[in-house]
Amino acid sequence: MRLVIDTNIIISSLISNSARRHILMNSNIEFIAPEYTFTEILKHSDLIKKKGKLTAKDLQYVMDMLFSRITVYPKEEYADFYEQAQEIMKDVDPDDAPFLALAMKTRVDGIWSEDKGFQQQSHVKVYTTKDLSGYI
Repeated sequence: MRLVIDTNIIISSLISNSARRHILMNSNIEFIAPEYTFTEILKHSDLIKKKGKLTAKDLQYVMDMLFSRITVYPKEEYADFYEQAQEIMKDVDPDDAPFLALAMKTRVDGIWSEDKGFQQQSHVKVYTTKDLSGYI
């Protein structure tokens, strides 16, 4: 199975050693993400450090660990689907367009997200953590 992983899953995995982190680190699922993921993580890094009780060094260590399991794609790789994804997500959450564009371009099995916005589109299947709990 190959999935685009949403930033909310990664952030949750950075904050705590949760079921999400366990699935990310121990499943046979191949995970991919748009480079925009880093922008979102940096935007919320202070909150992540606070909630996870992490130093900057700790945060970098956990990020390195998690991203060893995630292939990051530059925007150019999915740019030809970006406009279509923006149109689909414009009334839901425009920040989710890179994830949908990457999913549509790479023809993955779906997107792993807890974001209700992704449930409102019908172009790519959405998996929740509960859906993936059987893959470990």
